[in-house]
Amino acid sequence: MSSTSFKQRVLNTITDCAPRFKAVFMDYEYLIYSEKFTMQPYYIISTIAGNYKHLTGVNSTVSPHDFFEMCLNRTLTADDFDFSKEGQDEKFVRGVVRSKIIALPSMFDLFTNDLNAKENFTQGTVNCSLATTDNAITIGFEQRINASPKTLLKGNELREENIVNVTLVLRRAKGADKFDTVLQGDTLSFRELHKGVHIVNSK
Repeated sequence: MSSTSFKQRVLNTITDCAPRFKAVFMDYEYLIYSEKFTMQPYYIISTIAGNYKHLTGVNSTVSPHDFFEMCLNRTLTADDFDFSKEGQDEKFVRGVVRSKIIALPSMFDLFTNDLNAKENFTQGTVNCSLATTDNAITIGFEQRINASPKTLLKGNELREENIVNVTLVLRRAKGADKFDTVLQGDTLSFRELHKGVHIVNSK
């Protein structure tokens, strides 16, 4: 009975959070900057539907894109996922999923909270180009053309070494050329250093 109860709680959380994931992460792109970054001058966060499944921690034969669409449309059922992963104890997987569904609702405030970041972040077997934390959660990003969410952790999982303060967060609509919203920080010094980044309506 407890197994069914937990699985239903997971289902409720991941379907409840899907619309907000789309609204915050998929409909917009974010530029994260620190003057102390050494690997990249700044990171642009760009998210697709396929990123969502991995952040939940569950196992499913449904493709990542369809998994998110089913969450968004509330057609995903408890039969569409489980906690069985090759080479991992199911109890361990359940614990990971439990932490992720606690963290998932806090994702959507990330870009408006004070942030610390770390480049070249590693947690277990997961390697990320960048990780950010607001102390409530930690999100690791994989850098390709842009950075996309790769892992979600509860709490602050950054180690003390090489942590920097994020000094600027910009936002633009997905597909737009210019960043038109300053969520944190001052763009003046950034604009002088990075003239190729198009920013409008900024001081």
